[in-house]
Amino acid sequence: MTDVVVRKANISREYAQKMIDRALERANELQKNVSIAIVDDGGYLVAFNRMDAANPSSVKIAIDKAFTAATTRIATHKWFEIIESDAPLRAGAAIGVERLIVFGGGQPIMHEGACVGAIGVSGGHWTGDTDIGSAALGILEDA
Repeated sequence: MTDVVVRKANISREYAQKMIDRALERANELQKNVSIAIVDDGGYLVAFNRMDAANPSSVKIAIDKAFTAATTRIATHKWFEIIESDAPLRAGAAIGVERLIVFGGGQPIMHEGACVGAIGVSGGHWTGDTDIGSAALGILEDA
């Protein structure tokens, strides 16, 4: 018999908040003001925080970084590498695929081999945003 329902795992609100808290710690260590978004595997917001001094534009960018990473299962910094050597994709992806972010700061959240969501960080240079997100992902190693 064919299954009617597909069961899947998503990041819990509790772990999403723990990731936000760890990302805020790392951002403070780096003296960066950022927005941090955690989304489920479909790109829908589970948890969010904007530091008081973070640029307002960082809100949408953080959410879109998380959306890109969750729905493609590819870290946003990897997208630049993917499109860099593919002229048609490079010409069309960034303008033709809504919400696609092709610079760092968005990373899938993997647990037991499955993508359960993603984190997006925005507010600094993409390398710092990626560092902050990686610190938050580190808490899953203990889960």
